[in-house]
Amino acid sequence: MRVRSSVASAQVSFLFASALFVTESHAQLENSTVINISPTLSNAAAAPTVDRSFISYSLEHNAMPGFVSTQMLNNLMNVWASKTGGRPGIRLGGSAMDKSTYVPSFKQPVIWTANPSSQYLFGPSYFTSVANYFPSDTQITFGLNLANSTANWDNTVEFAVAADKYIPQVDLYEIGNEVDLYTSTSKHRPQGWTGKDYATEWQTVANRIKTALPNARFQPAVFAGSLKDGFDLGSLVKTGVDNSQFKIPAYSLHFYPQSACSGNQNLDNLVDHSALVEQLQRFDPEIAAAEAGGSRFTLAESNTVSCSGAVNVSDTFASALWLVDYALSAAAKNVERIYFHNGPTTPYSLLIPKGVSGLSSGVRPISYGVYFLAEAFALPERGSTTKFLVTPVSLPDSPPDIAVYGLYSNRMQKPNLDTVGTTIKTYKTTMRETKTMVLTNKASTMTSLATTRAIKSVSTSTRRIITSTIVTVAKTTRVTKKTTVMVTRTRTERYTRTGGTSTRLVYAVSRVATTTVIPSVIRSTSTSRTTIMSRIVSTIWTTRVVTATKVVTPANPLTTTVSVSIKSTTVTSTERILVKPQPTDIQNFPLNEGIFLARAVVLNLSRYNTSDETALNCRSCSGPSPRGFGTQETRSSKTVTLTGFQPNHRLTLLRLRGPGLNAKSGFNISGVTFDEISGMVTSAPRSGSVYVDKTGSVNFNILASEAVLLVDEKVK
Repeated sequence: MRVRSSVASAQVSFLFASALFVTESHAQLENSTVINISPTLSNAAAAPTVDRSFISYSLEHNAMPGFVSTQMLNNLMNVWASKTGGRPGIRLGGSAMDKSTYVPSFKQPVIWTANPSSQYLFGPSYFTSVANYFPSDTQITFGLNLANSTANWDNTVEFAVAADKYIPQVDLYEIGNEVDLYTSTSKHRPQGWTGKDYATEWQTVANRIKTALPNARFQPAVFAGSLKDGFDLGSLVKTGVDNSQFKIPAYSLHFYPQSACSGNQNLDNLVDHSALVEQLQRFDPEIAAAEAGGSRFTLAESNTVSCSGAVNVSDTFASALWLVDYALSAAAKNVERIYFHNGPTTPYSLLIPKGVSGLSSGVRPISYGVYFLAEAFALPERGSTTKFLVTPVSLPDSPPDIAVYGLYSNRMQKPNLDTVGTTIKTYKTTMRETKTMVLTNKASTMTSLATTRAIKSVSTSTRRIITSTIVTVAKTTRVTKKTTVMVTRTRTERYTRTGGTSTRLVYAVSRVATTTVIPSVIRSTSTSRTTIMSRIVSTIWTTRVVTATKVVTPANPLTTTVSVSIKSTTVTSTERILVKPQPTDIQNFPLNEGIFLARAVVLNLSRYNTSDETALNCRSCSGPSPRGFGTQETRSSKTVTLTGFQPNHRLTLLRLRGPGLNAKSGFNISGVTFDEISGMVTSAPRSGSVYVDKTGSVNFNILASEAVLLVDEKVK
C-alpha cells in the first residue's frame, strides 16, 4: 500500500484524460473476427515458462492478525495450488515495513503507536502466528525497515534474525519499501537522496544481515516505478547490488495502472488493452537489467489502483478481466511473479477475511480472475512436469477491446493427428457353407493298456536296541557312637541326734559317658543293560505297463461320403480405418515434432455495464455501484474464428462471466463460485466443448466484457 503524489502517480499510471465515471468511445470488434495463432513456437527459448507460483499475495505487516483469524486466505491459495501444483508466495511488508519496530519483550503480536512517530510494534508472537498459519511449502518474502537508520539499523537486523528463527517459511528479505518515494511522498530522506545513496545503505544493512544469517537471500529495489534519479535496475546493478555479491533470486518493482491518491481512477480505462500494453513496456529495460544481474524480475506489489484502491473500480468485475489481461501480458515478458496487494478492508483486496468496518466477509470479483488463470495454467494431470509458455497474439490494427494469448506446452511432442480422420467401415458378405461327412466301417485296430505289479526284491535288515536301567538300593548299617546321658543316683544318709536316729534318701543327678549303637542308611546305585535284537523284512515292488493290440474287422466293410449343404448367410464386420489428413485440409499445420499450442485465452473487453440492482451490490463491498454508472447499452456478442489448434480435436471451453464491468456480484467461471464465508469453491466447473474442424479452425461466441479459455487436453 502506498501514498503517492500526483506527479509520481502520473509517472507510473500514465494519467488518463477521462475523469471519474466519465466514459469515452472505444473501437469495437465487428460482429465476427478471425484470430490466427501459430500452432507451434518457432523459437521456444524466447517464450519464458510460467512459474507455478506466478500469482502470489502481498500483505501489510500490520494486517496479518485479521488475515490469520480465518482460513479464508489459505483456502483461496489452496485453489491455485491444487490446479497448478505451486503454492502462491506471500510477501509481508508494504508501507508498514518502514514503520516496524521489533520489541522482543512485547506480549502482543502487533500494536500501533503514535509516539514518538507512527510505528507498529511487533512481538515474538507475531512470527509464530505467521508460521502457524501458512503451510510449510509457502515461500515468504519478509519486509524490513530501511527508513529508520537509528543505531545503524540494529533493530532492522534484529527483526530479520527473529523472522529467520521463528518463521521457517521465510525465503527472501526486502529492505525498505518504495524507496524511490523517500524524498517526496514518505519524507524518509532529504532532497537529493538518490538511487546510489540507497544502494550504499542497502548494502550496509544486507551485509549486517549476512553476518548474522549467512544463508540469507534478498529481493532488492522494491521501487514504486518512478525510474528516476538512479532508481532503476540498470543503475542499481552497476553499484554492486547483484547476484554475484549477494544471494538475489529476484529484483522487485511495483505496478499500479491507476492511482487513487491523484484522483486518477476510471472503470472503463482499466480494461483498455492498448493502455496496458503501453504501461508494461516501461518495464522491458528493467526486466533485461534483472536478467543481466543473474536474477529474475518480480512485480512484488500490484493491483488495480494505488493508495488502497478505488471504490466502484477495484471492487468490480472489471478488475477480474484486467487481472487476466495484465497477468498474461506480464508472463509473456518473463515476469517471474506478481504479488497482488491486499488489506483487510481495502477496495482492491481479493477477499475480506472477516466483518470489519461494517463489511461482511466475502470474495471479491478479482479473485474470479485468479481462478480463471489457475484453470489456464492447470497441470494436464497430477504430478505433471508440464509448464506453459505464453505469447501475446498480434491483431490487425491492435484493437483496444480484445486481447488474445497463446499458451504452449514446454514439452516437445509429436502432433496428435493420428486421431484425425479416423472412421469405421462396415462390410457385408454372403456365404454358402457345405459340410462333408465320411461314414466308414473298415477294419480297425484297437490298442489297450494294462498296468501290472510284481515283486522286484526282498531285503532283510537287523536292528539292535539297547536299554539301560539304573537301580538304587538302600542298605542299613549300625554305627557305634559315644554319648553323655543324665543318670540319677540315690544314697541313704543317717543322722544321729539326741533322742534318736534320722534317715533320709538323697537323689543325685550326674552325667555319665556311655556308648550306644545307632542304625545308618546308605543308598547305592547299580546299572543294568538290556539288549533287544529285531529283524525287519522289506518288500520292493515294481510296476510295468503292458500294451495289448487287437485288430477288429467288420464282417461287411462299408465306406460312405455324405455332403450336406447349409443355407446362405450374410456376415457383417467392421474395421477402423485411419484416413490421413490431406495438406489442403490442415493448411500449413506442422507434422513434425514441436512445441504445440495447448491453450488460448480470448478477452472481449468491449464495454458493457449493467443496471441490475442485485448485481451492483455485494456483501463485502462498502456500497453498490451508482445506477447508470458507465455506458448503458445492449450487450453485444461476437463470433470468433480461431486457428492454431490441431484439426479435429475437441477443446474444453471455460468462460469468465459477470453481469457487467461494474457488477459487484453474480460472476462465475462456467458455474464455479466461491463461498462468501470460507472462500472455498462451491462446485466443479461445467465446461463446454467446441471442435476444431479439418482445416484447423474453431468457432465460438463471446459476449462483451467476457473471457474465454480454450484447452486442448491432448497436448500435455
